[in-house]
Parts: sequence; structure tokens; C-alpha cells
Amino acid sequence: MNHNQIKNLTLTGLGMAIVFIGTMIIIPNSTGGYFNLGDGFIMLFASIVHPFEAFLIGGVASCMVDAVSGYTPYIIPTLVTKGLEAISISYIMNKYRSNSKIKYFAYLVGACLMVIGYFLFEIYLNQSIGIAVIALPGNIFQSLVGYVIAVILEPTIYRLAHKFQKDY
Repeated sequence: MNHNQIKNLTLTGLGMAIVFIGTMIIIPNSTGGYFNLGDGFIMLFASIVHPFEAFLIGGVASCMVDAVSGYTPYIIPTLVTKGLEAISISYIMNKYRSNSKIKYFAYLVGACLMVIGYFLFEIYLNQSIGIAVIALPGNIFQSLVGYVIAVILEPTIYRLAHKFQKDY
């Protein structure tokens, strides 16, 4: 294993751990789901890694929380939804990094995918559009908080990640 692979593995593991912890800080909502800070960290780390690592950070770390916290019906929906959220952000950021405003668009795409993904999964899992509609405000709020976290912290995490890549 070369230095770059070790660095990518380390950054991916760190991202997964931070997303896991941020997602474990659970604030239950009235629909039987929960609100957490994990989306902000998914968006943040997805903006500095490649799409596969972003999928691991977003999808795998988030669904692990569902597995250990009793939300087992959501394991696969979370893997897919958060994984797609992270992959889309990573792809956009990697492809258009030279555009300094691209992060706003990338985070918006990721947030929309998360909200739409959970909306569709809520319809399927609960066999009810009504329950899915009731869950929408919580998911929109969670994605907006995540958006703000990512926009604020992205310059710092980008700078630190590049310093890490050069120094070691």
C-alpha cells in the first residue's frame, strides 16, 4: 500500500467515524424518525474525497447507526439515500472544483437527494404518502442544517485535507 492509499484510507475512516458520531447524536422527531447532524459531515467530507470514499462515508457510516440504534428497517434506505447524497456531492465537487461557488450547488443537490430519497422510502416502508409528507419538514430541516455546517466548515476542512495530503 502506497502513501496516497494510506492517506485516502485514513481520511475515509476519519470521515466515517465523524459521520457515525454526528448521526448518533439523535434528536427524535414526531414521525418515529430522528434528526441528527450527520448530513453536515457527509456533505463536508464528500466535498474532499472521491465518490467511492464518499459513499463509504455517507452511506455505510450512516446505515451503521441505523443498525446499532434500532432503526433496522432504514438500513438499506439510508445506505442508498445517504450514499447517493455523498456520491453526487463528491462527483460535482471533484469535476468542478475550480468554480469557487460550486459547493453551494453540490450541497443543494445532495440535500435534495436526501429529502427525496427518504420521502420515497417513507412512502414504501409505511405504505402512506401522508406519513411521508409529515416527515418532509424534519428531513428538509436536517438537510438545511447540514448545508449550513458544510458551507461554513468546507474551506477549513479542504485546507486541512490538502495539508494532510502534502505533509505525510
